[in-house]
Amino acid sequence: MVIDGSTVQEPGATATTYRLHIAIDLINLSLHQVEVTTDKEGENLDHYTLAAGDVVLIDRGYNQPKTLVPFIDRGGDVVLRYNAHSMNLYENGEGDDAGHLVKIDWHTRLRKLGKRPSCVPVWLCHGNKRIQGYLHAIPLPEEKAAEARRKAKQRAKDKGRNPSTEALCLSEWVLIFTSLPPEVLCTTTASALYRVRWQVELVIKRLKSLLNVDELRAHKGSKLADLYLHGKLLYAAVLEKMTQSRFANAKRKLDNPRQLTDWRLWKTVADDLKAGIKACFPVDARFADDNIKSLSERPRKRTLQCLPSPILALLNQCREMALSRV
Repeated sequence: MVIDGSTVQEPGATATTYRLHIAIDLINLSLHQVEVTTDKEGENLDHYTLAAGDVVLIDRGYNQPKTLVPFIDRGGDVVLRYNAHSMNLYENGEGDDAGHLVKIDWHTRLRKLGKRPSCVPVWLCHGNKRIQGYLHAIPLPEEKAAEARRKAKQRAKDKGRNPSTEALCLSEWVLIFTSLPPEVLCTTTASALYRVRWQVELVIKRLKSLLNVDELRAHKGSKLADLYLHGKLLYAAVLEKMTQSRFANAKRKLDNPRQLTDWRLWKTVADDLKAGIKACFPVDARFADDNIKSLSERPRKRTLQCLPSPILALLNQCREMALSRV
């Protein structure tokens, strides 16, 4: 599975209002689980229903030993973009430190690797638990390394400081931590697999572009906001089931050479589904006003145009005199 998060903003907000925690099946590219939380809940594995044998592909936001260690200890596995600034890894000490775990200085270690892809055995610790893992270090090509250094310098400048030598060194590498042994997942394969994590970004983009799931038309904490978000997610689930049923034989899964992306399939089915929903609006007069209100435009700075008042008065006069056909 691939796991990632996205944000939703209430009308007029610039900061996060709600978070969507999304897990997709990497083979079928289908939604496995989506959880809605407020902005107070950050990204971590505790939001998901995971079992022994599950392998999750996750980005830097999940560098959290307090959730990684229990999951791996229960029989799960992770493939994680490692962030040396937010999570420590350890190795067996030597000499005076023999018999103890020593924190790895990645700046020093990467310089010794000499721009060679490498797999380093490591320990991930939390509390009294320690988990055997492996850190795959892949150097970036020079052109991409230069771009990564430029971005690191810009981030430091935005914060009013100079980038550290360590930060510039780390920016030149892709570091992937995994609990899977190299006999199962070698360095080359780990690098290739992590790039496939982009598929969850495409799923989020579809949810936003085709279903407007990030356009919240209610304020935080209201019953309408909760209904709106979960209604959108239910809509996405129905849309996905219909797409899978209608295009069951389409070559869109990742376990075979692909000929189609889900984008056009979702768009085709979404158009049909929207038409069906609009055709089924209640005919009960009690709900007519609510239906119209739900279709109304959002409030704007400028009101929607209508005819000038003198023209409207003239039309009404003509109607009263039976001289108008409108």
